[in-house]
Amino acid sequence: MGFTTQAMAAKAKAMYGHHLTKENYTELLRKKSVNEIAAYLKNETAYQSILQGINDASIHRGYLEMLIRQSFFVDFIELIRYGEPKNHQFYQYGILMIEIKQILVSIRQLNDPERENHVAQLPLFANKMTSFNLEKLVTVNSFDDLLEVLKDTVYEPLLKPLKPSKLDDLDFAQCELVLKNYYYRRVNELIEKEFKGKIKKQIKALFDTRIELDNIVKIYRLKKYYKSSPDDIKKVINPTFVKIPKNTLYDWIEHKNAEEFLSALSESAYKSAINNQDFVYIEYHMDGIINNLSKHLIRFSNEPNMVLVAYLSVLEIEIQNIVDIIEGVRYHVESEKIARLLIY
Repeated sequence: MGFTTQAMAAKAKAMYGHHLTKENYTELLRKKSVNEIAAYLKNETAYQSILQGINDASIHRGYLEMLIRQSFFVDFIELIRYGEPKNHQFYQYGILMIEIKQILVSIRQLNDPERENHVAQLPLFANKMTSFNLEKLVTVNSFDDLLEVLKDTVYEPLLKPLKPSKLDDLDFAQCELVLKNYYYRRVNELIEKEFKGKIKKQIKALFDTRIELDNIVKIYRLKKYYKSSPDDIKKVINPTFVKIPKNTLYDWIEHKNAEEFLSALSESAYKSAINNQDFVYIEYHMDGIINNLSKHLIRFSNEPNMVLVAYLSVLEIEIQNIVDIIEGVRYHVESEKIARLLIY
């Protein structure tokens, strides 16, 4: 392990040590306006660097969210500067994550009359590292426009078969599924290429766990909200099994409804995270598992790429926490209800 790689792990651990604590969240939940939240984040937390220079007394909610979201990309780019050149291929996983997130934002907003207000969400400074010009997503007003922006990239052939005859028929969930499946397939290829031995096994296990948790979310949501058939559910899950054996999961898909599926999970290897007597929403519980696993890795792993992935996972969840607080305050949601959505 080279010095630069060790430095990346040390830097990630140090950055983690400066992120939000329980006390920070308590203070944020006391704020009564977006401006108060902005002022607290700028003056009292590690987000002060990305919020430097803002006028917290008049900042727009959308612009504040954009800056907070950009901290993910800023931290990612900062950390890979410390990585060994031979592992730069693996770092593509972060760029893939950036690209797919922005494509999905663009797709989701095709029917949004105020979509131009979301332009600032694009991490335009990352353009030099991406396979297409992120800035061009601003001009997308139709699915054809999107395909044109993605021309000659891996994403065009993935999304072209999903082009709807009219926007009302756009299947966002299917677009998300196709892109996520490509993401995990490509990450697995990068792991196979860049690592070997114990480290390869550890990193693969980390991503495989994320795939399994994604499968759990899909299964529950398809049963709960779409009443999908077992055969249809099996078609859309990724065949990756970590803590729940294939035969067991397929038996649940065949014979259990959404509530029974939750009950089975509460008796499985994930029982510490699922309590159907205190259920919030399925993504909350799955993200909680990722958050706890990632925090453990940051504290106890010395493998730099594991620490990098873990740090970015924790940061992604923290950013969503902040956005949930901002949105909750904007819509005058009681602080106790907002608190139930937070994962830390």
